[in-house]
Amino acid sequence: MEEARGRDVEVIKVELPRDLAIRFRKYVAEKYGFRRGALSRAIADLIERELTSTRAQATEGVEVIVGLGLLSDYMWEGEDLVEALRRANVPNRR
Repeated sequence: MEEARGRDVEVIKVELPRDLAIRFRKYVAEKYGFRRGALSRAIADLIERELTSTRAQATEGVEVIVGLGLLSDYMWEGEDLVEALRRANVPNRR
């Protein structure tokens, strides 16, 4: 890790397809300008946004599943949830 301007930072080296790198540099120039550190700031912002979005989606997914369970009349008795849902929602194929 390195210390940059009083912040604890880590250098991550990545390789990108050239066309993607060119498009990204244009995006950074338009949104962040040509200031020193603009590329790092843009990457950090995008990673933070993606991780926050992914975490929110995971939370929403759990809430949706719990909500469906609360709306149903199924009484869970501790059995394997996947099997219980399969029995409750899939007709017997035998």
